[in-house]
Amino acid sequence: MAKPIVQQLDKFGAADRILRVTLAALLGLCCATQAVRAQVGVVSGASAGTVVPAPWPEKPLRLVVPFVTGGAADSAARILAPALQKKLGQSVIVENRPGAGAAIGTAAVAAARPDGYTLLMGSASNAIGNLLYKNLPYVFARDLEPVLLVAEVPGVMVVPRGLPVQDLAGFIAYAKAHPGEVTYGSPGVGTSVHLAGELLESMTGVSMLHVPYKGAAPAMTDLLGARLQVMFPALSAAQVHIKAGALRVLAVTTAQRSALAPEIPTIAELGLSGYEVGGWIGVFAPSGLDTNVNARLQTVLAETLKEPEILQTFLSAGIEPTPETSQILRARVQADAARWAKLIQMKRIELQ
Repeated sequence: MAKPIVQQLDKFGAADRILRVTLAALLGLCCATQAVRAQVGVVSGASAGTVVPAPWPEKPLRLVVPFVTGGAADSAARILAPALQKKLGQSVIVENRPGAGAAIGTAAVAAARPDGYTLLMGSASNAIGNLLYKNLPYVFARDLEPVLLVAEVPGVMVVPRGLPVQDLAGFIAYAKAHPGEVTYGSPGVGTSVHLAGELLESMTGVSMLHVPYKGAAPAMTDLLGARLQVMFPALSAAQVHIKAGALRVLAVTTAQRSALAPEIPTIAELGLSGYEVGGWIGVFAPSGLDTNVNARLQTVLAETLKEPEILQTFLSAGIEPTPETSQILRARVQADAARWAKLIQMKRIELQ
């Protein structure tokens, strides 16, 4: 009887060993599962499947400017970047991606992941792009979402000091006497600076030649060298040359006089009633951005724009901070697109 009992005890021992091994494996699996749950952010006590997003930001941000350095959007980005870096605790890198009337830089942002790390310093040009370029790889209103309206950017009509005109009436007379010979520059086809010239043509009957550049700065260089006869840049891009006497300002392009230069009359009050070209700057992100990240960006941007030092720097650069919500920025884009669509159709500006 001893042998069967020993064999039976051995069986129980083997079973016990199997049970202990199995329990150990299950315990290890449980620990591994908890580790994974902790890594993806599953909170104890939350409903099944609830995932808490990783803290934002965890790495540097890119703020893409779709123009070369020197324009209003670039100036705004470079003023904001160091202040945002302090608030967010991460580097904010300004990246210039110029070309095709802001389309190249905008396309790069539209194609980026909507994680809050790639942002666009957009402008009125973005409301126009899809009206002029039929092969853009994005639809602005669909593929980018507004974050915050940053600033208003009044435009000015300026001519080289050597051009023999003293005011708007004199310029119109000069242009009519030289049909097709007067050239005006812009940061690209479809920018508000370009359409400002188209609008002046449509309201006066003058004929001018548009010369597109990759940004305001190179166009301004040619204007200063009298290789262009007129331009409608942002006040921020022209004011230093106006103060130096190299350019003569004829008017502002906005509906009302600008608080930044109240002494300059509007084109409308000088006889072209209804003339209005208002520029703006806003921050956009790829569509699909987490609402909490969007809200954080809005808050940080708005707080930054209210800081006295930042406010003064903007004003000194000829840019008027007007922080408004993403809803107001979206409405601004839609209104500009509707207004400029009429001019583009009337002028029969060909799609690129």
